[in-house]
Amino acid sequence: MARLIAAGVLALVALFPATGRAWNPMSLFAPCAGDCRVAIFGGNYVENSMGQVLVTSPELPFTWEYIGDDHFIGTSISRRTTTLWNHVDVEPEVGMGQRFGRQDETEVWIALYGRYHGFPWDDYVVTTVALSTGLNWASDVSDVEQERAKDGEGSRIMHYFAPEITFALPSDPDIQLLFRFHHRSGVFGLVSDAFGGAQYGTVGFRIRF
Repeated sequence: MARLIAAGVLALVALFPATGRAWNPMSLFAPCAGDCRVAIFGGNYVENSMGQVLVTSPELPFTWEYIGDDHFIGTSISRRTTTLWNHVDVEPEVGMGQRFGRQDETEVWIALYGRYHGFPWDDYVVTTVALSTGLNWASDVSDVEQERAKDGEGSRIMHYFAPEITFALPSDPDIQLLFRFHHRSGVFGLVSDAFGGAQYGTVGFRIRF
């Protein structure tokens, strides 16, 4: 995990100067001026693997295999800190969520999102697509995660990868309909030997201010 964090830090150090705009960490505490976002979202556990959802057999979310008695609700706050190549917003995020039903653990995460905007159809539906990398901590290891773990134990700390897409009306782009695949895992042993984690297909709203 240390190697992963170090690689991420080096990547950021290399990336920001390439934009010609130095990133000032104190900008996180400046007035929002349209750069802040808050989201609330919830949904059910998805049985399909991340590989199936994104690679081997990608399908629309309403075709995924959901578990009806395993739910999640979460909230997050993020801030745009810089924009790369006029189309990619860099957004640090912190979030917290609660599972209930079959699982009942609390999750906390920190993540860095890259969000693409500027699609040709934005005059009709303003659309953004985002990918994240970060760390997710759970208050305990559930039976579900233990069963999915190759080491039979699971881990409270895992990688947080939560791709999302948003839609908004051109007349009110600050209020966005959000679809997020909330996912934590060991990244094939890179972050945790537990491998398997938990994931939820969620829907909610994201407000920019």
